[in-house]
Amino acid sequence: MNITIVGPGAVGLLLAGYLHRGGAAVTLADELPERADLFGREGIRWEGIDEDFRFTVPVTLGLKGVAGADLVILCVKAYHTEAASRQVYDAGYRGPVMTLQNGVGNAETIMTGCPGSPVIAGITSEGANLAADNHVRHAGKGKTIFGPVVPGMPDSGFMKELVSLMKKAGLDAELSADPQALVWGKVLVNAGINALTAILQVRNGQLLEIETARTLMKDLVLEACEVIARKGVALSDTDPVSRVEEVCRRTEDNYSSMCIDIKHGRRTEIDFINGAIVREGRAFGLACPYNDAVTKMVKGLEVKMIME
Repeated sequence: MNITIVGPGAVGLLLAGYLHRGGAAVTLADELPERADLFGREGIRWEGIDEDFRFTVPVTLGLKGVAGADLVILCVKAYHTEAASRQVYDAGYRGPVMTLQNGVGNAETIMTGCPGSPVIAGITSEGANLAADNHVRHAGKGKTIFGPVVPGMPDSGFMKELVSLMKKAGLDAELSADPQALVWGKVLVNAGINALTAILQVRNGQLLEIETARTLMKDLVLEACEVIARKGVALSDTDPVSRVEEVCRRTEDNYSSMCIDIKHGRRTEIDFINGAIVREGRAFGLACPYNDAVTKMVKGLEVKMIME
């Protein structure tokens, strides 16, 4: 299977290493000449708990040659999804596009930007962070679950082949008949954790040690649950607060991507997580004061970083 990964950040490089090892023909599409040149000169280091290896895959500047791929996986930040989708379509690609990105709305944005392309949506709880532009650290194992947004597109044969490839590569992959429920379930977790870690600049596990933060995390999750219920999305967790606290424990030493973004003065995905909950709640006439407050605080931190 020929796979183009758009966005060689932590998750993009993690997946590239997995899939390359699993036998896929992986190409990375980058927009930064210096980084693309680095990948070509030095390759990519993939560092895990039990293994450490280097690999080299073709890297294109932009989306040259993407039209011949069997699958495109978007690993860009949610706020780049619209532009990336249009670029994929303009490059002549019409095949399946996969999103495992954070936040809500990515699948719908891809469907608009890549009309005619089957869209696969889902989540991965594989942990990853960058030690350098070409050095990805695998921070923890997790499930990768996905499915076609429109049933039958792509067909079951393609989906089974993709799951088989991912399992062969070492990913704990499985298919879902309800990818949107997966996406909203991950948003629920991220809404409870990411913004608070970004504001407090703490590891995930520390949220459980700071009583006021733990209380606010519960308020954020329960508020999001009400919005998700109004949307008619059925979540699998009967106790979502306990679920989010368990994620904190399981990833206690990790810094969330939003925390890292604020630390390095980068734009966050807050508008697609807590901000999305506020927007969706407003559509149902629901006030979401906790999610609204942390959204404004994180956006304030973004502005502060620019001013400094």
